[in-house]
Amino acid sequence: MSDDPTYVADVVAVARLSPSLVRVDLGGPDLQPFVSLGVPDEACYFSFPIPGVPGDPDPFLGRWYTVRRFDANRHRMTVDFVTHAGGIGASWARGATVGDRLLISRQNSWYKRPADARWQFLLGDLAALPAIGRIIEDCPADLRTIAVIMVPDLQDKQSFADRAEITWVHEPRPMLGSMLTDRVRAVALPDDGPGYVYVAGEAAATRDVRKYLRHELRLPSGSYGVVGYWRINAEKHRHKLHTSSINLQQLWSEIQVSSSDEQEALDRYERTLDQLDLL
Repeated sequence: MSDDPTYVADVVAVARLSPSLVRVDLGGPDLQPFVSLGVPDEACYFSFPIPGVPGDPDPFLGRWYTVRRFDANRHRMTVDFVTHAGGIGASWARGATVGDRLLISRQNSWYKRPADARWQFLLGDLAALPAIGRIIEDCPADLRTIAVIMVPDLQDKQSFADRAEITWVHEPRPMLGSMLTDRVRAVALPDDGPGYVYVAGEAAATRDVRKYLRHELRLPSGSYGVVGYWRINAEKHRHKLHTSSINLQQLWSEIQVSSSDEQEALDRYERTLDQLDLL
């Protein structure tokens, strides 16, 4: 278990946002010490109760989710859950009611836009929509933002007060994988100065996107960030990791130390995992 602080969060409101999303507001006295990272794609590790078993959240039964919004004055956190079939968080969200509890631990962020960026391109599937929404709302008004967002139902579209040039793509079968690479290839990135590309979605698809950005477009390291939010056959992959003797954190640390930058480290890390049949 992590030594990071943990917070018990009470469900204070639940709302169906769209056919594929449920918005849950969390609060309660134990959440008052929580301090937001203050970054657009802030994520926390949420632990859920064991399905079908009444009681408190199980610290070992958790997943990462984006903090869609955090109100420091009210000590209230908003999280949008995708309600696809299967998945611990999705199953919990479909039946969430006021008074339920979650355990919050660990915080992270992957969006690292350079200070000199004059534009940004955001690409993601439904799982990335909460992060993309917060990025758009938090970005400077004079920063040109282009976004392509894939949703399984066009009623999942959201309004961001005209803060971005958004293309919504209907992808009716998201759990079969996202066509992120096709979408990024179809976009002509702006050429008016330095920019930032941020892509998030299914793990295998995002790996392909990163390879395209690095090895075909040859974008400078640091001018893009690519995050795998979920993966097809996730339970099968978790079982392989559980039965493996490989310490992934140690492996990543060793590769980082001997690499020139993060992108080279990711190239080597992915090759190694592929050789070990753990990619």
